[in-house]
Amino acid sequence: MTPEQQAAQQSRAAELKAWRLSVSMDKYKALRKMYNDAGVDIYAFKLEPNPNMSDEEYEYIFHVADTLGANHVTLELSNDAAFTKRIGEFAAKKRMRVAYHAHLQATITAWDGVLEQSPGNAINLDCGHFVAGTSESPIPLIRKHASRIASMHLKDRKKASNGAANLPWGQGETPIKEILMLVREQKYTFPSSIELEYQIPEGSDAVVDTSKCVQFCKNALA
Repeated sequence: MTPEQQAAQQSRAAELKAWRLSVSMDKYKALRKMYNDAGVDIYAFKLEPNPNMSDEEYEYIFHVADTLGANHVTLELSNDAAFTKRIGEFAAKKRMRVAYHAHLQATITAWDGVLEQSPGNAINLDCGHFVAGTSESPIPLIRKHASRIASMHLKDRKKASNGAANLPWGQGETPIKEILMLVREQKYTFPSSIELEYQIPEGSDAVVDTSKCVQFCKNALA
């Protein structure tokens, strides 16, 4: 960036920080009430922390998460060890966790480093991305790190060796049924969410196809 662009970016960051440190939680409380009244609990919040933020900004992020009812903040898996240690320790002090999400770089050992740094670091596992990136089942990883998984995304993707396409549930190679059965068998308590990322067929919509995914889960556990 040019010096002018850098200055503009820094100015915007300062303005945003000032707003975050002064804003009321009332609208977040109202948002939580709206969801709770509809029977929905908010378990995770994503306003991604970054290494350049101050502790006061981290405080804001976790305050919002707590106000919404979430017990963890999600962010992308980072290779910046100093940052992941810092944010993990900050989360632990707040008696919360930061859960790292990975895309095609996910492997069974991808989270080992951050998990060793702090009990505040956790996993936001995307089972479909794991299959697409590794051509392997995520079940061994789930067994290995069950106590450190804060939440899990479910989608059906093909293995990398078969093109890694994101498909309607039952047409890909993600072992969704086996994952759900494992969760029930082992009585894991982390939440799993339907992440609707495949191309919705013509004539359908997101609500209809999400309902199909819910039914898939019910059939798998019948």
